[in-house]
Amino acid sequence: MGYEFSTLCYIRFLSGVFALILVALLWRQRDAKGVIYLMLFELAAAIWAIGDGFENAALTIPQKIHWSQFSYTGISTCSVMFLMFAINYTDQTRYANLRTLLILLVIPLFTMIVAITNPLHGLLWANMELVEGTNQIVFYYGPYFWIQAFYQYSILILGIIILMIGSMKVYTPYKTQFWIVILGAIFPFCASIVYVFKLLPIKGFDPTPLSFILTGFIVALGVFWFRMFNIIPIARKQAVDNLRDGMIVVDSVNRIVDANAAFYRMTGLNPRQVIGNQVNVFFSDAKIDLRKFSEENDYTAETQLVVESDPQDIEVKYHRITDANNKDMGGIYMLTNITTKKMILDAIADSNKRRKTELIEKEKLILDLDAYARSVAHDLKNPIGSVVSLSELIKLKLAENNLAEVDEMVGYVYDQSKKMIRIIDGLLMRSRIRKEDIIQTPINTDEILHEVFQRLENEIIKRNAIVEKPDHWPAVMGHTQWIEAVWMNLLSNAIKYGGTPPVIKLGYEEASSSSFRFWIQDNGNGLPETSLKKIFRDFERLGVIDSDGYGLGLPIVKRISEKLGCEIMATSSNLPGEGCIFSFTLNAVS
Repeated sequence: MGYEFSTLCYIRFLSGVFALILVALLWRQRDAKGVIYLMLFELAAAIWAIGDGFENAALTIPQKIHWSQFSYTGISTCSVMFLMFAINYTDQTRYANLRTLLILLVIPLFTMIVAITNPLHGLLWANMELVEGTNQIVFYYGPYFWIQAFYQYSILILGIIILMIGSMKVYTPYKTQFWIVILGAIFPFCASIVYVFKLLPIKGFDPTPLSFILTGFIVALGVFWFRMFNIIPIARKQAVDNLRDGMIVVDSVNRIVDANAAFYRMTGLNPRQVIGNQVNVFFSDAKIDLRKFSEENDYTAETQLVVESDPQDIEVKYHRITDANNKDMGGIYMLTNITTKKMILDAIADSNKRRKTELIEKEKLILDLDAYARSVAHDLKNPIGSVVSLSELIKLKLAENNLAEVDEMVGYVYDQSKKMIRIIDGLLMRSRIRKEDIIQTPINTDEILHEVFQRLENEIIKRNAIVEKPDHWPAVMGHTQWIEAVWMNLLSNAIKYGGTPPVIKLGYEEASSSSFRFWIQDNGNGLPETSLKKIFRDFERLGVIDSDGYGLGLPIVKRISEKLGCEIMATSSNLPGEGCIFSFTLNAVS
């Protein structure tokens, strides 16, 4: 009723232990593709070998049947685990999932049930007998045995085929890894056939568990010598399909023979719409001239594709395919999505444009600061000096009680103070114009001019100026305070540089379908062409030499026009009495 352990039993146990050691070693590589299933394959082999060892050592038929039933836990599942390993190792993502595993395990689970209940029906083993003079048992198979054997051999062969096909799709250095696994699977497969069909002269001897020693050695060699799971082979198709760039392969007559997944994602097309069609059909829709492509000129084309209402910028390049004799076999078109790249370049261009604008503004600011310094030095120095000197004289005259001269001096101080205020106001206006960003609104030109005439009333009366203007003005857009400054400066200049008396004409005309040009003409001596080019510069005084102007008015008008996106200009015939015409445009109210 006991066990009798022979050398063959210990060899079987050694085979099982070797498989378990390999499982432990593979655990370190468990995150690599397919390793978990290879571990399960080796575990099933260990159960098979250990169970077979105890079955061989058992002395009674019931004991042997018990251990054979135990062995079928490994026998029925080992080929399934090998197939799952092959599927995962070759990255067959469509089938490398739990659903496939559960389907494959249906027959193995049923086989285990049949093995356990065999005494009731004899479907797996119809009969058993001990070989005379030995401890070997011979099993005579029932009908179900051949069903499960066919299933086991089929999926084992399928796994080998998958690995063979996978080896053809990888680069040469990786082929060895595939053939190591294939050889490791072939030895148990052949040993099992020899046993099942009783091709050995020794009755009841099953060499399959012993073959797992050789299998384990081969797999160990692959893992530790060839680094089977440190460097996972990648099929060329996988590499191509995982490219981020789209790819079209054409034959010698420009028919599309292949395209990768990125191309289909990029274009929204499917293989039925692409494969077999002429490539020029696709590129003509994309507005690309194929005649410009050649290997020599490295031509690159850009187009835009709309996929799911999302426009994508695409760059297309061409690469020629030749055979060993440098004969044309076709070509490859690479399509790169450059939408993000163009956005970055556009952003860089916008940034550069802003920086250029900022530099221009800084240059203007430097000029403003320089102008301010000159203004303070030249324009404010004299009136301030006059006010200081007159203040001292006023004190003396008051001490002498000479009120008539004091009154005259106070009037002069008042005039000089007003001049300083105008200079300071002009500088402040320049500063506000540079800094402020305004939203243009409809303005009332009549109201603006009414305010300007009130402010210039003393000048108009003093010089007996005559102002002619239309009864109504068009509706335009602008900024009331700034446009008032424009009219104020242009009218005061017209009064100042006009004839005797000044005759000033105001008017407007349609500049375009969306803007009006306003103009003001005086009857002075006018200006030559060379002076007209300088008139809008800071601190330029042209025309009347003894004018009390301070050179800020027209530059302010120029800056206001620039800020409003309008145009200002000055013209003159340089003939006495015809004066100058200053004009500026404003956008019409929509």
